[in-house]
Amino acid sequence: MPQATSRPAAYAARLHGVSKAFVPRRPVLDGVDLAVRAGEIHALLGENGAGKSTLMKILVGLLRPDAGSISLADAPVDLDRFTPAEAVRRGIGMVHQVSALVPAMTVVENLAFGDARAGLWFHPRRARRAAERLAARFQLEVSLDRRVEDLAMGERQRAEILRALGRGARLLILDEPTSVLTPREAEALFASLRGLRDAGRAVIFISHKLSEVEAVADRVTILRQGKATASLSAREADARELGRLMLGRDVPPLERPARTPSVAAPALEIRGLCAPGLSEASRLREIDLRLDPGEILGIVGIDGNGQRELEEVLAGVRRPTRGDVCVGGRRIAPRPRALRAAGLAHLSGDRDGAGLISAFTLAENWILKGSHDDRRFFRRGWLDRAAARRAARAAAERFGIVPADPDAPIASLSGGNAQKLAVARELDGDPSVLVAVNPTRGLDVGSARFVHDELLARRRSGGAVLLISTDLDEVLALSDRITALVRGALAAVPPGSDRAAIGAILLGEAAA
Repeated sequence: MPQATSRPAAYAARLHGVSKAFVPRRPVLDGVDLAVRAGEIHALLGENGAGKSTLMKILVGLLRPDAGSISLADAPVDLDRFTPAEAVRRGIGMVHQVSALVPAMTVVENLAFGDARAGLWFHPRRARRAAERLAARFQLEVSLDRRVEDLAMGERQRAEILRALGRGARLLILDEPTSVLTPREAEALFASLRGLRDAGRAVIFISHKLSEVEAVADRVTILRQGKATASLSAREADARELGRLMLGRDVPPLERPARTPSVAAPALEIRGLCAPGLSEASRLREIDLRLDPGEILGIVGIDGNGQRELEEVLAGVRRPTRGDVCVGGRRIAPRPRALRAAGLAHLSGDRDGAGLISAFTLAENWILKGSHDDRRFFRRGWLDRAAARRAARAAAERFGIVPADPDAPIASLSGGNAQKLAVARELDGDPSVLVAVNPTRGLDVGSARFVHDELLARRRSGGAVLLISTDLDEVLALSDRITALVRGALAAVPPGSDRAAIGAILLGEAAA
C-alpha cells in the first residue's frame, strides 16, 4: 500500500459541517466533514446518489452550501463570494469524466486556451516553452504538438492534468479517471499521481473501482446517504471492507458457472460488416462475429475504436455500407423496429443522451422504445397512460428502483436507479439477444453488481449477451469469450490472456 512522504500537517482543503438540500427536509449532504492533507491521495467513495458530486461542486464553487465552512491551504473561504474562478485562483483543479479539452487543438493550444494569464494574443513559441517546463517539472509525458483528438486516452488524461497544474492547482480532483484507460495507461496515471503527491500536491480520487483505491490512495472518506460515515487510512481496509462500508452490507464474489457449448443456431451473427465512422480510426472494417445462445461475448476496446459505430449499427441508427446482421439465423435489415421485432434489445452506452430522456417520467421512458401497435399500451393509436404507469411501477418494484413512482422524472433518480430502469426495459419481453454497451460506467459497486447479476441471469436462461465495454475488468469477469476492437477491426484475444496481454492488443502493440 502506498504511503505519503512525511510532511508538515498542512491541509489542502478542509470542509466542515457541509450541508445541502435541493428539496426541503431532504438533504443531499448532511453535515459532511472532509479533510484532505497536502501531499496525499485521498479517495472519495460512495454509492450513486451518496452526495459525492454535490460535495465536489461545492468545493469548486459551482454550488453554495446551505451550511458549513471550507478552508483551502489553511485559509478560510468566503462562501458568499466563492466562484469557480475563485476556486481556480485558490488552487483547485478538476479533471472531469468527460474531457474538457478542445479535440481539434494541440495540447499546447489547449493549455493556453482559456488561461486568464495568457493575455489577449497567443504566442506559440512562448506557450510551447511554458508547456515543456510544466511537463518536465511534473514528469508528465504528453505529445505537446499533437491534436488532442489524435492522442490515446491516457495521454489525454495527462494533458488534462497538465492544464490544471498549469493554472496553479495545488489540489487536483479526478472524477472516475480510469473509466476509459487500458491497464497500462491506468498504471501510468497512478505513477503520475504518486509523483504529484510526493511534490506536495493533494489529489481527491473519485472511483468506483475499489482495487484502484487500494493501489493508489493514502486515505479514504466514504459517503453514505449524504453523510461521511468513515474516514480512514487506506491501509486499514481492503476492497471488500471498503465495499461493505459504502453499501452497509457485504457483496459476495461474482460467480460465473461454466458454460456448456451450444449446438443451436447462433443467436447473433455478423458477416463482413463495414460502416462509416466518426473518424478514420473508428470506421468499421469487415466485422465478423458469432454469438451463441447462453453465451456472453465480450468486445473490449479503447473509446474511439469503433464501439459507438458498432453499437449504432446494432441499434439500427447507423447504416452499414455492406455486410449482414442475422438474428436467430435470419438476415435482418438493420433498422430499429426490425431488430427489436427479431428479438434484439439494446442497452445504450449513452444512458443520458440516447437511452433515457431525463425530463420524461419512469412510465414515459418505459414505453419510449415501443410502437403504436403494442396493444399493451396503445388502443387504436392512443396511449393508455394507466397501463404504462402500471407496467413501470411493477418494473420498479421488481428491480428495486427508488422511488418506485411511475410519475417521477428520470432526472430525480440516481444514476444507479436510472440504469436499473434501462436494464428492466430492455429485458422486458425476454429478448434472445441483448447488446449491452458499457452497462456499468459511472455506477457504484452495488448498482454495478445488480447489472452484472442480470446479465448472468440472461446467460443462465439461454439468452445471448454481446457485451461491448471499455472496462477490461468487467469483460474478464463476465465473458465466456473475448475479442478486441482496435481501429474498427476485431482482433482475436487468445484464451487465458491476462490484463497486460490484452492491454497490449488494445494498444496495437501485440499480434493476436
